[in-house]
Amino acid sequence: MVQTIIIMANIDERLLAASKADKQRQEEMSYRDQLRQEKLGSADKDRQADGESGSLRQRVQAARQALNLKEQAKKKLEEKVAAPAKQGTNWLLRWAWTSLVVPSWGLSLIYINIHVFLRFVLGDKLFCKLGQEWLPKQISSVSGAPGEMAGKTVGIVEVMVLLMLDLIAFLIILSIITIIVWIADSLIFKIWSATAKAWEWIFVWN
Repeated sequence: MVQTIIIMANIDERLLAASKADKQRQEEMSYRDQLRQEKLGSADKDRQADGESGSLRQRVQAARQALNLKEQAKKKLEEKVAAPAKQGTNWLLRWAWTSLVVPSWGLSLIYINIHVFLRFVLGDKLFCKLGQEWLPKQISSVSGAPGEMAGKTVGIVEVMVLLMLDLIAFLIILSIITIIVWIADSLIFKIWSATAKAWEWIFVWN
């Protein structure tokens, strides 16, 4: 009887130990599952973050490309609109130089000065530098061409000629104004003296 009790006690102890071991195994497995789920969750979050950053980068790149395309289209439109206008102003400047003496008799100098003034105000998109109006279209569009150096040389000569002509025109205008003032002054003096004499005669007769 004692032996059976001892055997039963041993069996109970073994069952308790086995149940404890099972519980430990289940706890370890659940802990491992939690770790795996946490790792998977962090990996999914990283993937989502990478996807969001990638989509953000793609949006920024697409916006930049759209802006570049708009700027290029704007530049092309400006070139299409400005090129014919610039050709027209170049032709007018050539005409002003060639008709400076005949048939404009110096009046085309006014347009040359207007052209220079508008170039300083509006830039060289519509009004070229002095000397570049003689360059062909192919040479003027290429920078560093030999014809451009010739255009600069002609421009320096044109600037010097323009300054000299402006000085002559200023002296002529000043002389004309002086003559007009002198004539007006003399006429006023004559009219005043004649009026004074007339008043004297009137007072004498009275």
